[in-house]
Amino acid sequence: MNAITRILLRVLSRTARPYLKSYGLLRVKKVFNQSALEWTPANERVVVLAPHMDDEVIGCGGTLARHIACGADITVVFLTDGRRGGGAGAAATRKQEAGRALAELGITKIVYLDGEDGRLDATAALTLMLREALRAARPDIVYLPFFLEEHPDHRAASALLAEAVRGTQLTFRCHAYEVWTPLFPNCFVRIDATVDAKRRALSHYQSQLAEADYLHTSLGLNAYRSSALLDGGCRFAEAFCAVSLPQYLELFRRYGGAGPSDGTVS
Repeated sequence: MNAITRILLRVLSRTARPYLKSYGLLRVKKVFNQSALEWTPANERVVVLAPHMDDEVIGCGGTLARHIACGADITVVFLTDGRRGGGAGAAATRKQEAGRALAELGITKIVYLDGEDGRLDATAALTLMLREALRAARPDIVYLPFFLEEHPDHRAASALLAEAVRGTQLTFRCHAYEVWTPLFPNCFVRIDATVDAKRRALSHYQSQLAEADYLHTSLGLNAYRSSALLDGGCRFAEAFCAVSLPQYLELFRRYGGAGPSDGTVS
């Protein structure tokens, strides 16, 4: 483990626990001297940043369905257009699939920023569009891929968010999710009641599933994550790094990303 990774884990352990307690995240089990923290989604205002169409379902589809069941207002912001998804018309196909997938979860508010698939960057145009989407939604929570994800577009989502909030008064919690790369979580959400909705939603991404069996891999990860909640009643869970926006930006900056040097956004 290199020095910067050790710093990241120390900062997470120090910042997460008081934050999670203040927002109702509860210690539910102690196994081998390690605790798991469970959080219950409610009717918050939510924005989801998805670099690609399907990331939102893989990373937090079950959690989003739980939010919707509580009456939450959810906006999904797709950062790229899927143009490299295979042949002419790929972008249109991906958008059609996304509409059907999100409808399966009960989500109707969708924003397309149409960045270049595979080359996502925090351009001035994308930054402005994301800033306006955030201001319009006024989120309590923003879900986004964790900045240590292997895919460069997933990592770029954090840089884009950092630029979008720079100089604003925006404030919200960041719940970073996992797609390609398992993260170091401090928050778990049971999705047993919504895993079928997640499965149905992901099945609408036929152009993506033709490339790889994301149903198998994502639900396998969710099954593994249930091991954090060993009470005999959890079979599937989604995992997050849940911290405040300033804390998330500071972690991102410390690990080599861009962001306000003092951890503030205004």
